Amino acid sequence: MSGRIAVVDAHNRFLRWEARRAIHEQRLVHRSIHVLVFDSQQRLLIQRRHRDKQTYPSHWDVSCAGHVEESDYLDGPDHELDTVYHETARRELAEELGVDAELTRLGCFGPVAGLHYEQIQLFRASSDGPFVLQSEEVEEIRLLSPEALHGLFEGGREPVTGILRHWALWLWRERLWRAPAGKNSLNL
Repeated sequence: MSGRIAVVDAHNRFLRWEARRAIHEQRLVHRSIHVLVFDSQQRLLIQRRHRDKQTYPSHWDVSCAGHVEESDYLDGPDHELDTVYHETARRELAEELGVDAELTRLGCFGPVAGLHYEQIQLFRASSDGPFVLQSEEVEEIRLLSPEALHGLFEGGREPVTGILRHWALWLWRERLWRAPAGKNSLNL
């Protein structure tokens, strides 16, 4: 949790090391992973972030996410990045949810104004658990169908991160997960 984070440029090249708190307070572009975990019924696992998190406390979020920290790099901050991202995703999945699952890389995505300031590698994984939650990171999990997730978005009673909405819409738009019944995946 206390490792330094690489600040990177628009082309995902290393600039300097910074503390985690500075990364978030100054909204500095940095590297992270997101993993979308689906069970055998093709429900998406979402997690409620711990109430003490620096960003988006108690919000529903993607299955698993984490920073690429200084200790994750193999031989310098710009060396073998695909491997570094993959191993970071494996580590985070094991830490946050207690599972070891095969990861499929879905792509690399740069910062999106008003949404996030990260260079993200997005992965997909499949697991039916059992899930063992990292108590200081994750308060609870849910497995949701596309309809149930859309209902969570529309209900407005529980806080949801913008990135969870973003990835769900992206999955539906790219036809990587069935869109909610009766909804046009491009106009949710």
